[in-house]
Amino acid sequence: MVDGRVVGLLLSLVAGLVGCVPFADLATLGVPLACLAGSVLRIRRAHVEDAMAEAGVQSPGQSAWEMYASLAAGIVELLWLAGAGRRDLSRVVRLDPDSQTQLDEVFRKRDGAPPPAAVFGASHTGNWELAACAMAARIPMSVLVKPVSLGVLDRFMTRVRARYGVGLISGEGGLVEARRELEAGRVVALLVDQVPVREANGDWLPFLGRAALTDRAPAALAATVGCPFVVTASRRDANGEHWLHVLSVKRPPARGRARWIEAATREATMELAAFVERHPDQWLWLHRRWRDALQ
Repeated sequence: MVDGRVVGLLLSLVAGLVGCVPFADLATLGVPLACLAGSVLRIRRAHVEDAMAEAGVQSPGQSAWEMYASLAAGIVELLWLAGAGRRDLSRVVRLDPDSQTQLDEVFRKRDGAPPPAAVFGASHTGNWELAACAMAARIPMSVLVKPVSLGVLDRFMTRVRARYGVGLISGEGGLVEARRELEAGRVVALLVDQVPVREANGDWLPFLGRAALTDRAPAALAATVGCPFVVTASRRDANGEHWLHVLSVKRPPARGRARWIEAATREATMELAAFVERHPDQWLWLHRRWRDALQ
């Protein structure tokens, strides 16, 4: 059995070394890891290429390699985040002008109104952990997460997130806690491309060529609190720069919320699919997106 303390010490040591590397060079450090995972061990490589082909991605083999390279770069970037004090991420993760305008409107303070709150519909795009850390530096934010099964990695990720002010919500009663966070004027981020625990909590919707069980929780939470549902995606461009994109801002109505939740969930899924079709290497095709509910 692997000693968790030894693994934790090794992670800290590697993070310390990677933390000395300029951010622009991190993607290059990830290339050997991408070769190992995608070409030598071929971790879920057949699944990735088959899923890409079914979604109509051009040159699935090349796009698959680019996805492994992006994922490996993301792992190295997380080590970089853990390797030193809190970094200024405003130079690392950027917002395109249209996305900035939309967020400015969402978080514009109004006289006599409570602090602005919003539900962020996040996704397995780009380096989603880096994007969360960058956003938490701008606005108070908590993320609804599933604990990593390997305890030492879970503790490692918890420390990185805490360094950048990312609040964590997990376990039973997570949605109740998320509602309290929203009512306190915080942002709560949930993944829109993750299978819900129970089939009754989701809808079967088309996503990248197949039907996927899609969680209604992000839209339902926004409707319950009456706050905007902000659909987002992130990507790493050809120059290694990170961009956070606001795909849409959806505001729940005072009436007919059940119908709105259904429509918002469907629209968010379509918007994310369109983003992935434009940037196929930036989505986690390794993710078991098309499986049934866990329970």
